[in-house]
Amino acid sequence: MTKTKSKHRYLLIVNPEAGSRSTMKALPDIERLLRDRKADYEFHFTKERNHATELVKEIGSHFDVIVSVGGDGTINEIVNGMPDIDKPLGIIPIGTGNDFARSCSMNVGHLESAVDTLLAHDVKKIDLGEVNGRRFVNVMGMGFEGRANDIGKLLPFLHGTPKYLIAIGWAYLTYRRMPLKIKFNNLDLDEKVFLMSIGNGWNVGGGLQLTPKAKLDDGLFDICYVQNISRWRILQVFGKLYDGTAHEVEEMEGHQTNEITVKSNFPIPAHIDGESFDPVQKEFKIKLIPKAVEIIGNWSADKRFNS
Repeated sequence: MTKTKSKHRYLLIVNPEAGSRSTMKALPDIERLLRDRKADYEFHFTKERNHATELVKEIGSHFDVIVSVGGDGTINEIVNGMPDIDKPLGIIPIGTGNDFARSCSMNVGHLESAVDTLLAHDVKKIDLGEVNGRRFVNVMGMGFEGRANDIGKLLPFLHGTPKYLIAIGWAYLTYRRMPLKIKFNNLDLDEKVFLMSIGNGWNVGGGLQLTPKAKLDDGLFDICYVQNISRWRILQVFGKLYDGTAHEVEEMEGHQTNEITVKSNFPIPAHIDGESFDPVQKEFKIKLIPKAVEIIGNWSADKRFNS
């Protein structure tokens, strides 16, 4: 724990297990960078699942900025502790996927850049999603995406892109479409579905872009909906899921909405921000909460809509 004079006081919530324990290896470098920049900060460490939520509720109001040091799951826990705490959230991404950091246009894998982005304090108020009373900041995935995420949790010895590719490959061989009843806008669907990704952000699964045109502050979810697609076709278009051209794939329907209901007679494999939805549900009521939280990001680096 170190305290020096600075403009803001930072609460750094560290998940020691994130990124296959990469956070603890990176901690000395993070502390050196913060000291060099004369930041005022404290480290607090999570001890179990959902502990980050409790830490924010208990001590978050004593700081100017709350910082996630970990992955998407740590960010999700912090966001679920912040509804009554009006503080900006900063990110030092050291997780497995770091998808929300990518959605914030951060330079994932570069600690000095992350610390500089944090201290630059470029704040944007963004939307959040809420599903069955739980908040998410980046994405909710169901069907194939949910199943691949569950498989990824069985591979704790891997991290980064290799983990996601193996999980996707395993799901590719074993997943079967499931019947869903879906309502949003003027649509009322009742059919077997391959995949449904509800994006507030535009990255998922370690860099996949299923909703490449999503904006974090436009008051709408972007939905990638795939009713049916062959295994061969998945292989054929897989590159487009990484390069931002998924909308060109005929089988992938794009929609926008701020509220959606999903039901099934069977448990629905699903995740929010890369964390499996537990306990497993047969019904989801999902809504968007506009301008719900301030995020410190590298916003000027988002060039997706530049002409």
